Amino acid sequence: MKPNKAVIIGFDAPIAKRVYEFALRGELPTIKKLIEEGVYAENCLVPLPTITPPNWTTIVTGAWIGTHQVSCFNIWFPGWPLNRTVPAFTSEYCRAEYIWDTLEREGYRTIVINWPSTWPPTAKNMVQVAGTSLTVNEWRIDLPRGTHIAVTLADVQVFSTEDLLSANKIVLREPSGWKNPPEARRLLEAELKLEYNRAKFKVREKTWYMLVVDEGEGFSKVALCEEKDYSKVFAVLRPGEWSKTIYQKFNTERGVKEAAFRVKLLELSPDASKVRLLVTPLCCTDPKEIPVYPEDIKLPYDVGLPATHGVFDALNLGLIDIDTWIECMDMEHKFLAEIAVMLMKKYSDWTLLCMHFHCPDYAYHAFINKIDPATASPEELKDYQRAELEFYKSLDRAVARILEQIDENTLVVIVSDHGAKATTAKYSVAEILEKAGLLAYKVDEEGNRVVDWSKTKAVPQRSCYIFINLKGRDPHGIVDPEDYDKVRDEVIKALYEYTDPATGRKPIVFALKKEDARIIGLYGDTVGDIVYAVSPYFGGQHGPHLPTAEYSIGSLKGLLIMKGPGIKKGYVLKRTVWLTDIVPTICYLMELPIPRNCEGAIIYQALEDPDIKIKELKELRKKCKKLEEALEKTMYLTHTYEMP
Repeated sequence: MKPNKAVIIGFDAPIAKRVYEFALRGELPTIKKLIEEGVYAENCLVPLPTITPPNWTTIVTGAWIGTHQVSCFNIWFPGWPLNRTVPAFTSEYCRAEYIWDTLEREGYRTIVINWPSTWPPTAKNMVQVAGTSLTVNEWRIDLPRGTHIAVTLADVQVFSTEDLLSANKIVLREPSGWKNPPEARRLLEAELKLEYNRAKFKVREKTWYMLVVDEGEGFSKVALCEEKDYSKVFAVLRPGEWSKTIYQKFNTERGVKEAAFRVKLLELSPDASKVRLLVTPLCCTDPKEIPVYPEDIKLPYDVGLPATHGVFDALNLGLIDIDTWIECMDMEHKFLAEIAVMLMKKYSDWTLLCMHFHCPDYAYHAFINKIDPATASPEELKDYQRAELEFYKSLDRAVARILEQIDENTLVVIVSDHGAKATTAKYSVAEILEKAGLLAYKVDEEGNRVVDWSKTKAVPQRSCYIFINLKGRDPHGIVDPEDYDKVRDEVIKALYEYTDPATGRKPIVFALKKEDARIIGLYGDTVGDIVYAVSPYFGGQHGPHLPTAEYSIGSLKGLLIMKGPGIKKGYVLKRTVWLTDIVPTICYLMELPIPRNCEGAIIYQALEDPDIKIKELKELRKKCKKLEEALEKTMYLTHTYEMP
C-alpha cells in the first residue's frame, strides 16, 4: 500500500542523539512511537553551511545549495559590495523547484506552515502560513535597507520598577482620577507607555494604566486597563500568572489594526518595591498584514501565540526566567500545531503538509553552554538540562496533536536542518587574513574601524566564505583576474598555517577553492571564492561547522525519523543519508513526480521492500499481457476477421 498523504515536521537545530535518548527512555512518547514503528537515521548529514535558510530549502527541493543558491543565512549577489548582504528568507532567491510546485502540476495541494525562506507562495493551489522568518508575524524580508528583522505589530516588552537593560522603567505612585476603583487596603498606580520594538510599520503611542492592589496582607495582584476605569480592566494577575489572549486595537500608519497578545506578572513583592510585567509580541490579526495565503485564513491566537526573536532576547538579558521562556515556547508549539490541525481540516484534500518549529535553535543559542557538562557549572546544569527536556516534551505534544489528524496510510517524516554544539574557543578568519596582509583596515571620519578596500585582497563573508576583492566583479576590486588563483592560494595557505595561540589547535578543518567545493554541493555565483569549515573546538552552535562535527553532548548531524506505509519498523539506519534524499524518497513511495532540480537519492535501505515498485510494475505488465491475450482470443471467437 502506498501512502496517500505525507507530513514533514521540521525541528530547527535539535541534537539528534539527545532526541533519540530522550525518546527511548520514554520522555517523548510520540517520537518514541515513531521510532519504534519506523526508521531512525543515525547518520543524517546536512549541507555546509550548517545553517537555517539553505538547509530548509534543501529539504523541500531535494537540491544542493549550489543548485538552489540559497547559500547562507544571508545572501550576496555579484556586483554588490562585498560587505553587503540581505537576509535569505524570500522564495524569490531559490533557483530550484519546491516539491509543492511539482505537486501542483499534478493537481495536488500542499500546506506549508512556518517553513523558513518560502514566502511569497510559489504555487496557486497551496496553503501557506509564514515563511518570512523563523516564526509567524516575524519578518526578515520586505524591510527597509539596514534592518534585518521586524514584527507586526511589536516585539516583546518588559515593564519593571527596577533599572533593567532593555526594560521599560515604571514608577509607582498614589492613584488619582480612577473610576470604579476596587476595594483594597492600599492602591498604587503606574503608567505603562508602550514601545513598539521592531515594529514593521509605525504604531502610534499608547498608554496602559496599572493598579497594584494590596488586599490586606501586602500587595498581591495587579490590574491593567486602557483607561483609568477599573470596570474596563483587561487583565488581573497575581505573581506568576498569565492572562488569556487579549485583543486590542492600535492606531498605526496603515490604519487601526487589531493585535493579539498575553501578559504575565513576572514579579510582585509584598511592598511593591519590585514589579515586573511581561507583554508578549503584539501579533497583528489582520490577514493583509501577516504572511498567510489565501488571505481569509484566521490564525488561532486563543490557543497560543508565536514566540519571536524578542523572547530569546528577553531570556538572554535576564528579563524573564527560564520557566517563562519555556511557557512562551509551549504557547508557540500549541499555536503552530493548532494552525496545522485547522488547515488540515479546512483543506481536507491536502496531500503534503510541511511545517517547521524553531525552538531548539533558540534554546541552544541561549543556553547550550549551561546544558553541556563540558562547559556548565554544576549549579546551572540541573536547571538548564530540565529546560532542554521540557522544550522537547512540548514539541512532542505538538507532534502528537498534529498526528491525531492522520491515519495509518500517511507517511510521517521528522527532520532537522542541522544540530548544535556548545560555544567553544573564539576564532577570527578576519584576523588570520589581516595578519597575512590580505585584509586591511582604516579608521573612518567617525572613528570607526572599517575595511580599507584599496589595500584588501580578500575578505571573509557570512558563515564560511571568503571572497577575493576582484577587479571587474567587485565595486572596490583591486586583484587582477590573472592573479585570482594566486591570491586564493595565499588565502588557503594562511588559513592552514594559523594555529590558535590560546589552545594550540588549528581552527580551520579545510579550505577549498570554489570549483573544488562542488564535491560538497557548493557552487554558483552566490558562494565564496573560497569555502572553509571550522573545527568544533571553535565557534558557536552551528554554521561554519561540518555536519559530522561533534563536541561533548553536541552534534551537527541532522535528525531524521520516518514512519508509514513501506517504511521498515523499529530500524536504526546506519548508512549515510543526506537532506537531499528526503524528497525523492517521499515521491518514490507516494508515486509522485520528482521536483525538476532534485539531486538526492531514494533511501532504499529504509524501505521494507526496496524493489516493491519494480515488482508492482512487473505484476502489472503480466496482467496487461494476460488482458491482451484474452482480448485477442475473444476477437477470434467473433469470427470477424476483416472489414471492407
